[in-house]
Amino acid sequence: MKRLLLLFCLLIGLSFCVNAQQDTHYTGYMFNTLVINPAYAGSRGVNSAMIYYRHQWADIETAPRDISFSIHGPFRPKVGLGLFVENDKIGVHNRLRLFGTYSYKLTLGPGDLSIGLQGGGLYYSSNLTDVEDLIDTDDPVFQENSSRFLPNFGIGLFYYTAKSFVGISVPHLLNNDILQDDISTLSAEERHYFISGGTVVDVADNVKLKPAVMLKWVPNQAPISVDLNLSFIFNQSLTLGAAHRLSESVSGFVTYQFSQSLRGGYLYDFPLIDLPGLIGSHELFLGYEFGFPDERIVSPRFF
Repeated sequence: MKRLLLLFCLLIGLSFCVNAQQDTHYTGYMFNTLVINPAYAGSRGVNSAMIYYRHQWADIETAPRDISFSIHGPFRPKVGLGLFVENDKIGVHNRLRLFGTYSYKLTLGPGDLSIGLQGGGLYYSSNLTDVEDLIDTDDPVFQENSSRFLPNFGIGLFYYTAKSFVGISVPHLLNNDILQDDISTLSAEERHYFISGGTVVDVADNVKLKPAVMLKWVPNQAPISVDLNLSFIFNQSLTLGAAHRLSESVSGFVTYQFSQSLRGGYLYDFPLIDLPGLIGSHELFLGYEFGFPDERIVSPRFF
């Protein structure tokens, strides 16, 4: 019961007072880029599929659980197409996002500029009749379940070379009302802005350094969130790294390129928020790429 009350307080503080943080904030955003930027579609040059799982606040049974699946690739020399599905469950609340993505690539200087669009929506459902231990069992709010489908669309830019990238995106442009009563809006789908960038530097034989950063901004609703990331790549296969979300968490991660096609990784996120009983979050991903132009060994893409 104490954990349920703790989770309720966290959700009130993070979701309703802030009224903005509906989007899942993955520590491994650099491995799951299509979820935040539609312009990423097709940028790896081959068909790329990924399944990604986040288990937040692992010691709290009803804390958020997120799983996403994405697939994208080049459709024509300048066109990329993609699809991603994300399911986010918090207690009795569930959010299912489904978006199709389109990108168009332009050669610009030493790299390519991809312009991306996405369209789809959010299906939001609340099984309020499943809430237990109610103080007032006659409260009408908990007498029926609710659900809504909210269509939306987003845009993005992604400029990349073999060893660097910068991106800016707004995954959903419409500020839809998620929950509302007869008087006011209780929760809204606020517009999120993402800016990200990174590069790879050779530091020794078969050792590379990869710094990256992401900024997330929700105007008038939440302070700017800053993610700093630093990792080492050994033999273009093993990656060891650490990340810091300013004033929020520190993280460590390991990824491995098992073959030309298969890669996977694990991330652990330790919160800096001082709340009793709150422990870290786990993230796992597995990616597979296919449709290589020939059988020659292709160096793994760093982004």
